[in-house]
Amino acid sequence: MSQEWADCDRILRVRLLLIPLLFLLFSSLTLLVFGHRLEVPETFAEAVEWLRSFDRWVWAVAMGVIIGDFLLPLPSTPAIVTLGIVYGPLMGGLLGGIATTIAGLLGFGITRALGRRGAAFLVGEDDLAWAERFYERWGIYAVVLGRAIGGPAEWLILIAGISGMPFPRVLVALIVGGFSASFVTAWLGDLAVDRPYLAITLVILLAVFFAWLSRYLLLRNAQHSPLEEAE
Repeated sequence: MSQEWADCDRILRVRLLLIPLLFLLFSSLTLLVFGHRLEVPETFAEAVEWLRSFDRWVWAVAMGVIIGDFLLPLPSTPAIVTLGIVYGPLMGGLLGGIATTIAGLLGFGITRALGRRGAAFLVGEDDLAWAERFYERWGIYAVVLGRAIGGPAEWLILIAGISGMPFPRVLVALIVGGFSASFVTAWLGDLAVDRPYLAITLVILLAVFFAWLSRYLLLRNAQHSPLEEAE
């Protein structure tokens, strides 16, 4: 068994979890200090009604909620559903996809700003080296699924920031994952279908397919790049 696959047997790298835990700590402290001032709906239905109450500014508030969800526990999924209800599956999916991509870029950018030295200080050289190897091979799938599924899976995007994963690959993966999830969610919202298991199944199937296609095209382009040939 190669060293790479031996490392994969230890996929739960405790120190790597420090990155998402720091985000979680910031989120928790923010809620502790300002939570009494935040009027965040408690249920899915309440969140949809709350967003729809903004009338012509629904799109702006919903996109703000989706973007802010990268750092705070905001109702991003109800926001995308609301976009689908108000603007239809195409426009709602487009707005949701733009917002989810921006949210992913912000999370990725913050961890990338740590630099390799800062990342090594937080997670250690061994875990950082594992992350670099893992994202070199599976990074597109990890970021696509992290963006498409959301929730705890978003830590995959944060780890991508310290892994040295090239920005063009990250951008493509965020677009694929974000827009796949947004169009499916907005479409179900437009149909007034409340089937979370159907939504997550469709999202994962679309995300995996487009992740495979994106990875294939990026690798093919790299193989035929003049710069690669010159080297």
